[in-house]
Amino acid sequence: MPSPSSSELRDLRMAMSDLLSEFTSRVDCGETVGELFHEDAILRTPRGEVHGRDAIANLFSTSFESRRTSGHFSRHSSLDVRARAVGSGRFEVRSMLVAFAINEAASGAGSLLIGDQIDVVELCADGAYRFAVRQLTPALEFSLLPVRKSPAQPG
Repeated sequence: MPSPSSSELRDLRMAMSDLLSEFTSRVDCGETVGELFHEDAILRTPRGEVHGRDAIANLFSTSFESRRTSGHFSRHSSLDVRARAVGSGRFEVRSMLVAFAINEAASGAGSLLIGDQIDVVELCADGAYRFAVRQLTPALEFSLLPVRKSPAQPG
């Protein structure tokens, strides 16, 4: 297999960044993620594995609705995206996930998660890139507490 040119590598990284951005945007907005996954996709997290596009889409939909009704909201971003071909139409994509979650019902307390994502992405017959495997491994997690203002100092 010939080595890809620098412009091909740049285009691949941009396509993978676009896929990751679309995924995180949909997760944050509560939109379905199903069409971003291969039919037989696998999602791996510390909580376990989920198999199949429909089950993965249902997991994210249910999680969003549960968070929404309890006053939680979150924002995600994928950074430092790197991609390499691992076969014909298959790519390993590595990136860093940064996720903020805030619970308005708990006076704004929240969390910050930084994790490693290792994905296998396939170029499908319709020309779309889709996740075949998504794996999240948390690296750092922090609790966030709102700043409490101190009483005014007498002057």
